[in-house]
Amino acid sequence: MAERPVAARVGLVGPAGSGKTSLFCALTGTEYARAVASTGKAIGGNVRVLDPRLARIHQVEGTHKKLVTPAIEVFDAPSIALDGPDRAGNAGRLAAVRECEGFLAVLRAYEGEDPRPQLEAVRGELVLADVDVMQKRIERLQADTRRALPNREDLLREMEVLQPLCEAVAGGDPGAFGRLTPEDEKRLRGFQFYSRKPLAALANIAEKDLGRPSGIPAAPVRLEMELLAMGPEERAGFMREYGLQALASESLPLRLYDGLGFHTFVTANEKEVSGWALRRGATAHEAAGRVHTDLQKGFISCEVVPFDEWSKWKNLHEAQARGHRRVEGKGYVVRDFDILTVKFNV
Repeated sequence: MAERPVAARVGLVGPAGSGKTSLFCALTGTEYARAVASTGKAIGGNVRVLDPRLARIHQVEGTHKKLVTPAIEVFDAPSIALDGPDRAGNAGRLAAVRECEGFLAVLRAYEGEDPRPQLEAVRGELVLADVDVMQKRIERLQADTRRALPNREDLLREMEVLQPLCEAVAGGDPGAFGRLTPEDEKRLRGFQFYSRKPLAALANIAEKDLGRPSGIPAAPVRLEMELLAMGPEERAGFMREYGLQALASESLPLRLYDGLGFHTFVTANEKEVSGWALRRGATAHEAAGRVHTDLQKGFISCEVVPFDEWSKWKNLHEAQARGHRRVEGKGYVVRDFDILTVKFNV
């Protein structure tokens, strides 16, 4: 099984002792000692996103073919402080994952802690980090706009956008970013604001709390890391003992991928079955470009077999032969798990 170049990056954030690093190791297969040695800076690793539907298509179309999955890159960020004087350093710690497209808050819940207030505290730290960046930029703009600089008008416009945005974000207005115009978005593109990006959560619970509601998705992170280090048969035995039907760390990549706004389309040929990451709402023309630039440049049309139609037949060839395919043009909005065959001419 192989993987595509990463679709997006996810930063693991949370307080010290939350199990963040253990989860990172469970997801990426990184040795715990190596991950711990990187304390103070972010460490990254790729994680395959294997949807059960993609595994099923591979099984049916031929396991002798190579299976290629989408992937995300996960970064274990330095721990942040949720209270006390150490909070002052959080903006610097979060800078290690500023370029990530989304975040997963890993929260302490294995000693009876309620993870929900921690989640709100993490959300608040992301907002404060944004406010800190904006305030510093505004101070710089105030100084620069007093000078006769050639780009003074552009700087004034940036300040006109940033000042009300900073006030709104600091005041807890979740819709502030959504009111930016396309022109304003271009001006602020380099800021990579944390608080406008998706934030998911996972409560790290004790083994004894398995099955108990925690208010947010939960898993015994240390146990899962140990189980994933076992062979399949030994792991299956321990999972039965603990009453685990599945591991949260195995389904988590798909949850993060979905939360970041991606879905998957599929291509299949005599050599491989491939899943491709695509932003929801993207077109067939954009999907062709994900496969190869030549397909996008010479795009003529694409044949579409929806997953539900494919599943009614013996294989893709039979589904196509019996007419269960549609011919679509460039503007077709690709649906989750459409199986595409692109027609092109270069």
